Amino acid sequence: MVTIPTSRDVGFSNPRSGRVAPSGPTPMVGQAMQGLGQSIVQAGYSLQALQEREQKDLMNSRSNDVSTALTRFQAEEEQRFLKAREESSESGIGFTRQFMEGYQQRANDFAKQNFQGLSPDAQTNYLNNILSRGNSLFEKANAYETQAKTNYYDRTTNGNLDTYRTQIKSNAANFDDLKRQGLEAINSADMPEPWKAERRQQWEADAAESKWQWKYQQDPQTAIRDIKGVKVDATGLSSAIQQTAQQLGIDPLDLATVMSYETGGTFDPWIKGPTTKWGTHRGLIQWGEPQAAKYGVTQDMPIEQQVAAAGRYLLDAGVKPGMGLIDIYSAVNAGAPGRYDRSDHKAGGAPGTVADKVMFQMEGHKKKAAALLGGSYTPAPGDPDLDAIPFERREQLAAWGETQYSQQVTRERAATKDNYSLLIATQPEQVKESVILADPVLDNGEKAELVKSLRSAVKDSSAVNAMLGAMGAGNVSVNPFDPEQAKVADGAYKRLSDGAQSDDEREALTRDFVGRTGYVPKRVQQDLRNGAMSNDASTLAATMESGLALERAAPGAFRAFEGSEAVRNRMDLYRAYTRDMGYSPEEAAGKLVKANDPEYAARRETLLKSETVKEELKKIDASTISASFDTSPLGLGRNPKLGPTPAAEAVMVSEYRALYQEGLVDADGDTVAAKKFADARFQRSYGVSSFSSMGRNVVVKNPPEKAYHPGPDGTHEYIRTQASEALQSVGIQADEVYLQPDLETERDIRAGRPASYQVFYLKDGQIERLNGQFVADPAEAKVKAEAENAAALAGSEARMIDNRSQAIQEGQAVDNALAETVGPDWMKARAAETAVDQIQQRRTMEERGAARSNPGPIGGMTTEQQINDMINSGIAN
Repeated sequence: MVTIPTSRDVGFSNPRSGRVAPSGPTPMVGQAMQGLGQSIVQAGYSLQALQEREQKDLMNSRSNDVSTALTRFQAEEEQRFLKAREESSESGIGFTRQFMEGYQQRANDFAKQNFQGLSPDAQTNYLNNILSRGNSLFEKANAYETQAKTNYYDRTTNGNLDTYRTQIKSNAANFDDLKRQGLEAINSADMPEPWKAERRQQWEADAAESKWQWKYQQDPQTAIRDIKGVKVDATGLSSAIQQTAQQLGIDPLDLATVMSYETGGTFDPWIKGPTTKWGTHRGLIQWGEPQAAKYGVTQDMPIEQQVAAAGRYLLDAGVKPGMGLIDIYSAVNAGAPGRYDRSDHKAGGAPGTVADKVMFQMEGHKKKAAALLGGSYTPAPGDPDLDAIPFERREQLAAWGETQYSQQVTRERAATKDNYSLLIATQPEQVKESVILADPVLDNGEKAELVKSLRSAVKDSSAVNAMLGAMGAGNVSVNPFDPEQAKVADGAYKRLSDGAQSDDEREALTRDFVGRTGYVPKRVQQDLRNGAMSNDASTLAATMESGLALERAAPGAFRAFEGSEAVRNRMDLYRAYTRDMGYSPEEAAGKLVKANDPEYAARRETLLKSETVKEELKKIDASTISASFDTSPLGLGRNPKLGPTPAAEAVMVSEYRALYQEGLVDADGDTVAAKKFADARFQRSYGVSSFSSMGRNVVVKNPPEKAYHPGPDGTHEYIRTQASEALQSVGIQADEVYLQPDLETERDIRAGRPASYQVFYLKDGQIERLNGQFVADPAEAKVKAEAENAAALAGSEARMIDNRSQAIQEGQAVDNALAETVGPDWMKARAAETAVDQIQQRRTMEERGAARSNPGPIGGMTTEQQINDMINSGIAN
């Protein structure tokens, strides 16, 4: 900062002035002047620095402006490039040159307009930036032009090449001709020669790959071997042929000749041959599929093992030591030596008989066989055309082919197994084990599984047939807790229901089946469970009606299937609504659907806690239950007792009260419906019994009347009779027999077994208990009743015949009396009446004589003459 001197500066003492001062303070004018000079010099230097800084700031500002302009220029060039690319020709030819020429011109113009006033360093920096962006745009333009030309050239040539590829893949024409036509299409294309050369090389590979794909479709295994370059192990094959021929006692040249002929001169151990009734033939002697399976011949087995397998085949076919070429080939081609006139031409083989082929078609193969055995045979490459495919691509195709073939085999195996499984499930009688075991597609594990399944299905089918036959002759009882019986019953029902022509027919068939067997098939069980839980009123109503019909047909069957409790609960409510309260099926079902509504459930919870429900529950007592068993029209019948003990009565009241409460909740407080529901539920387990020690009108749990069907006479008296006989068998003559259910009875019923009961009996005024449980036998009662009925019928028929004979005798006696009596009519009538009386008296005496078990010494044997004398003498009674 420049300082201007003042008066204060003049009076300031300073030892250094413009001249020497001897002593004391003096005015310092010289010093002040000196300081003023220095400040002026300093002020001059500061202005120069400011000018330099200002110039520098101006240059920086200019550089910033140029930088901003350059950024904008580069962004605009990027947009120009994108727009130019969109507007370029389809081929893209010349795009790079045209765009870069424009860029260069625009870059020069930018430099002229913006580089003035910049430092040389700044100009160099910005110029390098422009050049760098130009190089970047050149690379983009060149890449786009190259790709555009590639696409264009491909489009102009690939249309024809795709056609040729498709024809090669389908073997539509000669491969070499199609490949040549593809090369001609490339040569005629409008593209640079280097590009054509590249496409010709690529086409060679494409054509070869297309050819391989066709071969893969025909024979995947051989195609995979070809692409992998697998060649025949000539040394191992030669050694194996000589060893096997020595074991068979035949000429190795003959065996090698047959193998050369069968493989078309390739000695390929897995070469594909014709397809005949034995499947696809493959390998050194063209194994059929069953034969390959029998002798363990597979694609991946060593060639020495396949030759050994061929030796075993020839031995089994009958080839003997010393046999020559014609017998060896006859065994391979016709199945045994000596069949020289056989031909496999119709089966896919070459024309001619065995003899023709040996005589006229094997000469060249003898030479190849000799070369193989002599060590001079060189295996031919699989397919030289495949060499055009790059090695890496061949590896990819081989891997792809193996994967695809493995998946194909898996699919074929699964499809074959599924076909067998379907036949076994539907028509097991049509499937033969031998066919399964001979199927080459299946592995041993699958064969074992299918054979096991077939045997089980045949067994089940036989059981189903037997059951259907038994049902045709009468009813068949099925224990639902026996898995084997249930399985057979399900099979029988399925066979019957599958043949139904309509839903109505199937419904009727189902009712008949359940009624005859006492078993609800699993298919019907599932329909009942699903339908009972449906929220569709029409579906639910149909299910309930069906369930009620089945329950009528077989009341006990509903206890036996899983989920039956829920189904029966809904049926009870539905029955109460429709049968007792007059609701239509749709209305009743609608009420049941409504009961599943969450809001409705909340209201039920509130209802359960209400005073109304509490008061209703208090009304339930023993008389309520007794009245529920009154079946008289006006409800005036004699109500049964609850028993057999006070404790049992208390349990009944408790159970009934719980059921009534449940009914009130489900029926939304409807007491009538709840009562019907409780009655129905309670009477599932409880019933009136005549076997109680308390009397013949007592309510007990699981009474014999519920556990067993009535006898042929419509009553359960056969149970009492059988219980009495059981007592008699142990020497007890009881005055009365009583049956009391217990826990074992409950277990039997739940397990589907015949219910067992404790036996009590009255003798000499005392009630005693028999050790052990008693089980009734309805079948025995039925047989006994049928025997009694048959005896009664026989007696009735005998009496009818006897009466007819008597009537004939009396008629003849009347006729004789009328003819022999002479006199008036009254006399004849009296004679006829007397003749009839004599015949009747004679019959009475005969019956008395037959009934007399011990006539004694007086009676003795009454003869016909004695009877006549007694009648005539008037002493007969």
